[in-house]
Amino acid sequence: MKIYKKLTFVAMIIAAASLATAMIMHYFLPCTETDFWINVCLGIFGSAFLTILTSIMSYNHEKEKTLERFLYHTRQILTVANKYQEHMTLEEKIRFFLEYSEFDKIAWDADFGNMSFFSEKITHNQKYIYCSIYKPILDFNQAVANHVRHFRWYLDGSRKNDAVMQKSVGELQGYLLRITEQDIPTEYDDDGNVISSCHYKATEPKLVFDVKKELSGRYYEIMYGKRKAAKLDKELNEQEAQPNG
Repeated sequence: MKIYKKLTFVAMIIAAASLATAMIMHYFLPCTETDFWINVCLGIFGSAFLTILTSIMSYNHEKEKTLERFLYHTRQILTVANKYQEHMTLEEKIRFFLEYSEFDKIAWDADFGNMSFFSEKITHNQKYIYCSIYKPILDFNQAVANHVRHFRWYLDGSRKNDAVMQKSVGELQGYLLRITEQDIPTEYDDDGNVISSCHYKATEPKLVFDVKKELSGRYYEIMYGKRKAAKLDKELNEQEAQPNG
């Protein structure tokens, strides 16, 4: 995306400069000797204009492919992150975080680094992607990286401190899970006072849920455009509504 965006701007500058030069020569320096240079400038303008059209088409194609790759790699990361379960043992959780830290995220980083939008100052699309999708995962990645060394020490037995590990795992779990707990009244006395209740605890994959919500919302519209996104969404809904077999 970045290359085609830069190419478009360079071609636009060349086209504008060559057209302006040709017009100045034609209106302010009218003589036979300038005809040749006017034709040269118009030729440059024509070539630059065609380059603009080509680079814009290439940019739109590359934009869609880059965003699709970022979507694919983000979903890969979320699939790995979604394997974490609260009921795992301490050692299972530590091994999970170590395996997650070794999962290749280079392509995911490269996809985001290749993003560059023409109207960023107006739409703030890249800022939105960074704040709502990229940064939440990046923050978790960095948090995991900060504990990797201590986790390895724990597993090889060189430094085995369960209390410290529980605290580290709890910190990382906060990125992955959203845990809701409350006491729900189940019985009241004649005065309306609660005499018994049931403790309710709900757990949902915080990181996975929040990021997937963004991927299927505004991000989808950025990737395909509102019209195409609405059309694809309609087709998907129609396919899901059809009876199987």
